[in-house]
Amino acid sequence: MKKYIFTAALALSVLTGCKDFLTEEPVLSQSDVLTLSTYEGLDKVTAGAYAPLASTAWYGGDFIIINEMKTGNGKKYIGSDFDTGRCTDWYNINYTPDNTSSLWGYGYYVITAANNVILNLEGKSDNQQDLNNLKAECLFLRALSHFDLVRTYAQPYNYTEDASHLGVPVITTVQAATDMPARETVAKVYGQIEADLLEAEKIIDPSYVRAGVKDTRSVVSLEAIQALLSRVYLYMGNWQGCADYATKVINSKKFSMWTVDDLSFVNSENAAERATNYENFVYSFDSHSDGEVIFEVYGASGQSYGGGNEAICSLTSENQYGDAGACADLMKLYAEGDVRGTMFQSKLSGKDNRTVYWTAKYFGKGLTTPDYTNTIVLRLSEMYLNRAEAIYNGASISGASTSSDIKTITSNRGAADIPNPSISDIYGERRKELAWEGHEWFDLARTGRTMTRTDSDANAAANEVRPGDTRWAMPIPRRETTVNDNLKQNPGY
Repeated sequence: MKKYIFTAALALSVLTGCKDFLTEEPVLSQSDVLTLSTYEGLDKVTAGAYAPLASTAWYGGDFIIINEMKTGNGKKYIGSDFDTGRCTDWYNINYTPDNTSSLWGYGYYVITAANNVILNLEGKSDNQQDLNNLKAECLFLRALSHFDLVRTYAQPYNYTEDASHLGVPVITTVQAATDMPARETVAKVYGQIEADLLEAEKIIDPSYVRAGVKDTRSVVSLEAIQALLSRVYLYMGNWQGCADYATKVINSKKFSMWTVDDLSFVNSENAAERATNYENFVYSFDSHSDGEVIFEVYGASGQSYGGGNEAICSLTSENQYGDAGACADLMKLYAEGDVRGTMFQSKLSGKDNRTVYWTAKYFGKGLTTPDYTNTIVLRLSEMYLNRAEAIYNGASISGASTSSDIKTITSNRGAADIPNPSISDIYGERRKELAWEGHEWFDLARTGRTMTRTDSDANAAANEVRPGDTRWAMPIPRRETTVNDNLKQNPGY
């Protein structure tokens, strides 16, 4: 089998990114990195491949913020004390090839790391299961990267009847500098994502937990693979597959729903009291009990990626920049008694004498001076919501129903029961539950709904985006299309 090796610069960047993600561990020397000739070396490359997920261009910041600020969940309080000029273009849904998501580079960075491990595993250990576990981790990371890329830079799966519209390049080998990959169809991208996850599910040890990690929910597990498959099938409209894989996660009994008591806190205007409450706020993406968390991205001081003033915990905090605010369109959805309606921070802006709101899901590690945060990617509530929608659309699961799954959500949130949920009810519960976790823009796109907002400081054109609008797909960065003539730019850019 032909062997593929990292360039030294790429490998060292990925490997040093795992500082503090693992327990103390020496950085490899350049010569060790270049050979990738041992199981230990490949294991370290795999560990380091997680690090870019925490980048401020990905789960550590923009990927979540952009996809909330472009909807009625987010608000840029123009002219307030918290208007530093950040997030304005995202809020106005105004992007160009020179001003677009930076995910492209980071996503293919992780894909390259994963490919180097996958293609170099043969013969590196006498224990085949050890090799399978590494491969499963890398297949998951490759699938997640392709999934986030195609959601960002392409129209939704059902934009064409057979998903034959352009997606993103599918990379399963290590590319040479002279390679110029073209965009594949969305159908082919999703086909590769599905294949990677199905293989990962098949080969991973069901009890596998990466050794030496501080947060076991921040690494790949069988249930993380299955949960991502459920979401992928949701986006594809494969309702039975979506329901089946959500059920696998639910039936594993490894996760438990957070309750009203877990999620309750007082949104005090007293800073000291608020800090204490946040510190004890179980839902906080930093201090939560494991509970619902299936897979999250770990953020900590000392990482090569993420953190700092551009992190999500800074842009959604009154103590830092605070440009990414929460919108009244969202908050008015929560009825009295619904604990999710208390999950917001607020502060009076002296400059324009109005109250500014933010999500409280990313208060950060450090309370009054947040720099880093964990970001939950997959959790149990989503599995119930996925299954509820899938069953509504024709899937069949013994002992489960749309009503019972929605009730599992509402009964644990202090919200009123919905005896016979309509599709609008399902969408509404999904929005309320997963607000500010990066879902809303993609959920609107995949379901063919118009994005509208009324509580807005945005340009008028940004207050409504209809199905088929070119803005559902972000432009590919100009630097990529300039050096690669095979990359076709999205319409409208």
